[in-house]
Amino acid sequence: MPLGMTKPSLFPDDAHAERLRQSFTKFERDAEADPLANPVQALASKVFLELEAGVLSLADINGAAHALERDAFADRTRGFHHRREPAFVTERLEQLAKGTFETFQARLEKTPVGIVFTAHPTFALTNERRDLAARYPGPDGDMAQWRAQLEMSAPGAPENISLEEEHEDALAALSHAQNGVRVLNKTILEVARKAYPDQWKQLAPAPISLASWVGYDLDGRTDIHWGQSITIRLKEKALQLNRYGEALDDLINKGPVTDLAEMASAIKKAAQATLAHAEAFSGDLSDQNTVVAAANALTDDKAHRLVTLAPLIERLGQAIDAETNDDIAEALLLLRAEMRAFGLGVSRIHLRVNAAQVRSALKSDLQLDPDKDFFGRSALNVASSKAKIANARAVNFGSVFLEQMTARRQFMLCAQILKHIDADQPIRFLIAECEAPATVMGAIYLARLYGVEEKLDISPLFETPQALEGGGRFIERLLDEPEYVAYVKRRRRMSIQIGYSDSGRFMGQAAASLSAERLQVLFARALGAAKLNDVEALVFNTHGESMGRGAYPGGYAERMAHCTTPWVRSRFAYEGVPLICEFSFQGGEGYLHFQNQNLAENTVASLWSLSVDTPAPDFEDRFYKDINFSWDFYRSLKSWQESLYARNDYRDVIFSFAQHLLYKTGSRKTKRPRQGGGAPEIRSIRAIPHNAILQQMAVPVNVSGGIGAAGGREVDRFVQHVEHSARMRALLAMTGHARSMTGVTILRAYAGLYSPSYWSSLAGMTRRTSASEVYESVLQVLQQERASYALSTLADFLARDIRAYDAIRDKTGQNKNASASGRVPDLGVLHALRQALIARAASLAAQAPAFSRRHDVDRSDIIELTLNLQLEEAASFMVRIFPKESPTGDLMTSLKEPVDGDERHGGAYPEIHRTIIEPLLQINSTLKVLTSAIANHYGAFG
Repeated sequence: MPLGMTKPSLFPDDAHAERLRQSFTKFERDAEADPLANPVQALASKVFLELEAGVLSLADINGAAHALERDAFADRTRGFHHRREPAFVTERLEQLAKGTFETFQARLEKTPVGIVFTAHPTFALTNERRDLAARYPGPDGDMAQWRAQLEMSAPGAPENISLEEEHEDALAALSHAQNGVRVLNKTILEVARKAYPDQWKQLAPAPISLASWVGYDLDGRTDIHWGQSITIRLKEKALQLNRYGEALDDLINKGPVTDLAEMASAIKKAAQATLAHAEAFSGDLSDQNTVVAAANALTDDKAHRLVTLAPLIERLGQAIDAETNDDIAEALLLLRAEMRAFGLGVSRIHLRVNAAQVRSALKSDLQLDPDKDFFGRSALNVASSKAKIANARAVNFGSVFLEQMTARRQFMLCAQILKHIDADQPIRFLIAECEAPATVMGAIYLARLYGVEEKLDISPLFETPQALEGGGRFIERLLDEPEYVAYVKRRRRMSIQIGYSDSGRFMGQAAASLSAERLQVLFARALGAAKLNDVEALVFNTHGESMGRGAYPGGYAERMAHCTTPWVRSRFAYEGVPLICEFSFQGGEGYLHFQNQNLAENTVASLWSLSVDTPAPDFEDRFYKDINFSWDFYRSLKSWQESLYARNDYRDVIFSFAQHLLYKTGSRKTKRPRQGGGAPEIRSIRAIPHNAILQQMAVPVNVSGGIGAAGGREVDRFVQHVEHSARMRALLAMTGHARSMTGVTILRAYAGLYSPSYWSSLAGMTRRTSASEVYESVLQVLQQERASYALSTLADFLARDIRAYDAIRDKTGQNKNASASGRVPDLGVLHALRQALIARAASLAAQAPAFSRRHDVDRSDIIELTLNLQLEEAASFMVRIFPKESPTGDLMTSLKEPVDGDERHGGAYPEIHRTIIEPLLQINSTLKVLTSAIANHYGAFG
């Protein structure tokens, strides 16, 4: 709670929130007959003036904000659980078990789907709130108790998340996920025991894979030291060894099993040694003596090390064959399946770097300019020739310590991990912003140079418009290169990554999803044409939980069908190419799916059951049948989004006060490093804060924007497309959900708040009072700003597209209960409260006494800070300028000579603290509650 405020009780909060809702409803009804009326602005002005007059207090608004936030969180949680469905795993397995054991075995030993835990800054929910969401009681549970617990929990995000905290969150999610995989494997084995009593022990189930890049992802960040990655990897190894040791102890307690005691002892000793190695690498690795000591300890073959589980897995196989107790045999099979799936770690790992880092690392070896020479055919030839003659060189941790090139150092880390930590599990090497095939071929050269080619899956990431649209040709050019084909044949896998979040920032989510689908079809076609039917195709779809990051606002079936459509999956089947689909779960919102054991088991089971079969294609689907129109629609949609991102008013809004609406979340910086001066570019802000700003401003147009412009060119034909295409209806449902959360009226209300005209009217209305001068001061500051103009012109631009989209939805019957403020009434109330508080903050700042610029700021700067929502900074300046207590202590009271007036305070200003500074901090606290409430309505933070 803010300083000096006691939280009102539940009922007054709820009652006041309800009164605000009723007022807003009245203003909405009034606006139906007046095109100039704005219900959000009307409520905001009413609340602001009541705050000014003392009719309402900041405590009243804070209480109402908390009540509205709790309702939003409850709605969000209800929706989260409503989207989850039973997996029906046993029924699906029994259906598969109607065939031969060989067919059953082939299906269950092939991994069709994978889960990847990533840690972008999407931790807008505290762990306490995630636990509360996971425990949602449902219609038959004790809702009163749950609401009471909700009342006691605070909204918001964890403060200043570190990499270590992100990793702890990932480990917790992975622990539950591993248990979920174990439950799934147990169900598989139990069905097999019944269906194939003489053969079931031959089964080695591998239904789903787990991976993580937390601690290994260096794309766009320089704050992860190579020693941290090694330390994290060693800690993960120790955790997993202990997990195996506990499983063996359980087996030993069930009865005598050959060699298990000796195996358990070796594993426990290895776990202890691994923890010691992790501790050694946690030291100061800028000191070469520390590096030498840590490296020598890790590489000492006599230090109870386990670098491979192959001998233990073989011994487990022998024990399974000899075991006559089926229950013990099942437990042994489960342990063997885990050892094969996870190896010496809690999951497989993904290392990620940027393509520019790879090109820079190759500059000297390939004699190519990293900025100019990598994009032609000759560069691919050079890289292939170099890879063909590359001889592996041995490296050690000294090599890692001395290497300055990030990409080379990451390849060296791969070598050291494979040599000294886990020799069995493959490593994914992701290359972000990869637009040149020569970059991939150059990475293969580096992999050969450092002796890791056999265990490294090098995966280009397609996320920019150029990469997505040119990705098909990119893949074809690689598959025309004999050296690359030889590489994927040896790996028996070709991997690509598709980045929905950044591609959505460049071309909009709807266009990005269509482009991603086309790329996957071309991937299947290219592998089929190359006759690589014995090579697995792996597609890793990186996206977040919200629609703004590329996920579908529905259940697992809709989400998976959105990222890898039935048409795509059927195309791989047609080409005879095995397909593995991986999906990311990011940050607090993604980890919520694994917050407790029940959620994790359901998630794992659902993903497998939805992936085990290939859906039949619908050749009559108009989207695929009338491809010319579909392609025109895509290009128009993409063009509209690109024109939006190029607009100055859009850029001004994104980089205005709106960026200060967000919590500081995650350990990665909000903006990418940028070269040169000038105005910031949209591409310089990361996808997550970009998406979050749009949501916080009630215009998630990176999802819904452009549909009206693209579909409105031939409305009747587009409507026919929708009526005869399941693919188009799914796309329209996603964008329609975003449209239902869009309120141009809310954007216009912000324009009104930041308009000098509004403050001029206030000054005129109060011309006989001291308030007039206060409002004049705010007016003078706003006359220097572009915010109101940018908000107004952007709202006009968006409104034209929205009108066209709504007309289309009218014709398709999907546009019901439309509201200019968005379809969620509380959004209008929340934004009105926020705008009233912003106005109140500016008014308070303008009430400060005049002061000199000896502190490098004046009152206009303080007002500008409040309008920019930098309230803590504004308060900090004022505390320095107007200290609460005299800096001279009791000097003035100790002197006998009398003084008059304020001089007796000796430069103390407690009244300014009580009337201005503390209220500013109270407003800042309530604004954060409103940010949480609005984020809850969108189901994510970005």
